[in-house]
Order: sequence, then structure tokens, then C-alpha cells
Amino acid sequence: MSIKSGLFVFFIPSIFLLSGCLNNNNVEDPITPDQFLENALKEVDQTKLASDLTVIDDSLEMWDITPNILIEPKGVRYTIDEAGPIDGTKPTLSSIIKFKYTGKLLSTGAVFDTSENSTDKFVEAYLYGLIIGFQTTAPLLTKGTKATLYIPSGYGYGSVDRTNNQGVVVIPKNSNLIFEIELLDVR
Repeated sequence: MSIKSGLFVFFIPSIFLLSGCLNNNNVEDPITPDQFLENALKEVDQTKLASDLTVIDDSLEMWDITPNILIEPKGVRYTIDEAGPIDGTKPTLSSIIKFKYTGKLLSTGAVFDTSENSTDKFVEAYLYGLIIGFQTTAPLLTKGTKATLYIPSGYGYGSVDRTNNQGVVVIPKNSNLIFEIELLDVR
């Protein structure tokens, strides 16, 4: 799936499962999802991030969306298109979230992926296994919320081209992204 890091999704949970079997005081505990996110955020090129946020802000202004924009603490811009219940459940990085999404390139508006292509028309994943932009913004949303996220490239797929099964680049490196999401469930 294009929004998961396959290595992370399979490798890190295996560490959590296997760490309970270890009985060696010299072995460090695996990092937590919060530590993983903090490490990933430290690796983001701050100069590129500032440039990406300027491009996103300029686009939002051009599209006359700026008055409705919210900004999460790490910089992702987002709108609440339909709010879930105020007292609804919010995910943590350790939560499994069930959601629908459509991913688009900010530069062209071209759809590069959608949960409509999946068998169930939704996706379930650990929040910590998704791109940084989801990890930083989803904890601000309650179950039932529909939102649009404007994600800078470093919080998406960064400086790596993403290809489909035929090897065609569907997300060029350094692409700013738009994700329309609906948070269906939080566990």
C-alpha cells in the first residue's frame, strides 16, 4: 500500500513481540512509536520543510482555503470538512485506525491512490506505521471526522520516487500531498 512503509510495518511490530522473550538486561527495549516519530521528525530537512510549507500556504491562499485552515504543531495544514463528535475517541500513535482516504499531488491535483481501490474500501493500520503527516495530525481528529490534510514532502514520502506495480512513478520525489481522509474507527 502506498501510505505504509512495509519494512516498518513488519519489522517494528516483530521487535515488540520478540522483546518479551528476551531475558538479557544488556538488551535495550525497542523504541516506542513516539520515539520513532521523534526520530523521523529529526531527519526531516528543515530548509526543504520551510520551502514546502510556503508552497502549500501559497496554494491554499490561491484556492481561497486559508480562512478554514488549521495548523498542527509540526506544520501540517488541514481542514475539518465534517467534525466527528467533540467527545469522540482520538487516536494515539499506538492506535489501529480504520479510515478511508484519497491521496493527491498538491502540484497537479492528480489522484495517486485511494482506499476505493482496496477490497473493503477502507484501510486499517497502526497509526505509527503511516507517513509522518498522518502521525502528527490524526491524533487531533476524533472518530467520525472527515478532514483534508496538506502534507509537506518531508512528512510524506520525502526525496524518494514512489512507483506502482508496473514501475511507473506515481508520487515524484519531494511531492507535497493532499489527503482527504475519513476516520472511521479507532482501537
